[in-house]
Amino acid sequence: MCEHRSIVVIKVSGVANALPISVALSCLAVVPPPARAQACNEPHYRWSEKIDTTLARLPPAPTDIARVLSGWEPLSRASADQCAPRSGREDSVFVLAGWVRRVQLHESDGDWHIELTEGPSSPVTACIIAEIPAERYGAVYRAARAALAALVDTTRLGMRGDLPTPVQVQFTGAAFFDGYHQVPWPGGSPRPILHGRCNASLRALWELHPVYKVEAPERR
Repeated sequence: MCEHRSIVVIKVSGVANALPISVALSCLAVVPPPARAQACNEPHYRWSEKIDTTLARLPPAPTDIARVLSGWEPLSRASADQCAPRSGREDSVFVLAGWVRRVQLHESDGDWHIELTEGPSSPVTACIIAEIPAERYGAVYRAARAALAALVDTTRLGMRGDLPTPVQVQFTGAAFFDGYHQVPWPGGSPRPILHGRCNASLRALWELHPVYKVEAPERR
């Protein structure tokens, strides 16, 4: 930042010394750049939202996978929204029952990745994803993992985590739109990619993430 100073012009042999003036003008011409916003330091896409436990105390609203895939409108978020906070439906907790078709226990971010379908014989691509964060992020996740392991034999999964026989499980967790997998598509609307097998539509990018509770489904 430039200081305001009085400029004294000294004449030597009848010639004004212009150096102080030129220095003053150059100082006035320098305009500091605007302050930049703090950089996003999330280790993974919207990570603070994915491991947050504060919504666990909310009462869950019932829903089902068919309703998610047919009626939940996608959000405009994409991979560039690395630090976007929760908004809209993402601020709510839901409970649903689904048939577990795949459980991946060794994801790079430490989550347990669970693919669910509406029925035991529904196409595996007509799925949504539920994610349980690592135990170090909260006791609620430790309990959820233990409950899932009690219902699904995680020692007998296929090479990609596929279950030999689907198992129905009830999950309670916060809604989360995983826009990281929403990409522009030439000549058309954005499409989902690399979201496990759940790429049937943009609505399939809705997840329960994080999952707060796992239990056997209610029998009716």
